[in-house]
Amino acid sequence: MIKKFIPVIICFSIAILFSVKSLGTSQSTYINMYPNLPAPIADEKVLITSAGQAAESSVLLSIAENLNLEADYRPRALGTDLYDYNSVVIMLGFSTNGLSQTGRSFPEELSRMTELIAEAQATELPIILVNISGRYRNNTRTWKLFEQIAPSADYFIGLHNMKNEADYVSLIRKHSIPVTLVSKLEDLQTPFNSVFR
Repeated sequence: MIKKFIPVIICFSIAILFSVKSLGTSQSTYINMYPNLPAPIADEKVLITSAGQAAESSVLLSIAENLNLEADYRPRALGTDLYDYNSVVIMLGFSTNGLSQTGRSFPEELSRMTELIAEAQATELPIILVNISGRYRNNTRTWKLFEQIAPSADYFIGLHNMKNEADYVSLIRKHSIPVTLVSKLEDLQTPFNSVFR
């Protein structure tokens, strides 16, 4: 009689084992990702700026223009420049060459970001953080900028091929930031549009 139930018991045991194992691992890596936001969180006019002065920031302006968004690209924007805007988009990516063109040091760039974020929060402007540089700007300074900005972000858009994706995801989870990770740059338009419409 017991022999009849052995296959059922084995299957049941394996199912429980896999359930327990997946619970333990999925909790540490799970993040609530969206293909795009379910409802808009920001309004035009949009200020697009750079954290780290990577050249990829201009790509966001091109996407904004294709979407007919009212936006300005000001890579060196200060907190005092926010009076004319309703939302802030920060493109993440440290570039040694880009920063050298500004005449600023990296600590000064961090200070500029601190001031910009503080002013955006004081005036209740949504902050959208974007990292489309992927592996190419994956350095300690880009990470430091991410650590500084992420806690204040209202939405994060990034690429799946970020070198330390797990670290980014972990920090995003810690601050409960809605996130969309896209596979290709061409896929950025939909989540970016969902921020405003």
